[in-house]
Amino acid sequence: MSIAELLQIIALIVFVIAAIGLSFRKVDFIAAGLALWVLSLLIAGGLGSLSLGKILLILAFIVFVLAAIGWSYKKVGLIAVGLALWAAADVLPQFIH
Repeated sequence: MSIAELLQIIALIVFVIAAIGLSFRKVDFIAAGLALWVLSLLIAGGLGSLSLGKILLILAFIVFVLAAIGWSYKKVGLIAVGLALWAAADVLPQFIH
């Protein structure tokens, strides 16, 4: 079992905790699970060379961690920003060769 698979299993457990409705201070378990999932993708893909997709995934990871610890910026939904960065990391490299 690789580290990436272990992170995905931990992310699944965190998602289940969020679905049950447990809470701990200001921690957002959905954002924490998404951060773990993106981190597993980064580790699985390797960081030997940085591409546009990997840079966007790193930014998505940072945004998810900020959302998980309860940080907010005005009325911006950080989970939505992280998901947009994640989607851009998948889509943009296909258009830019």
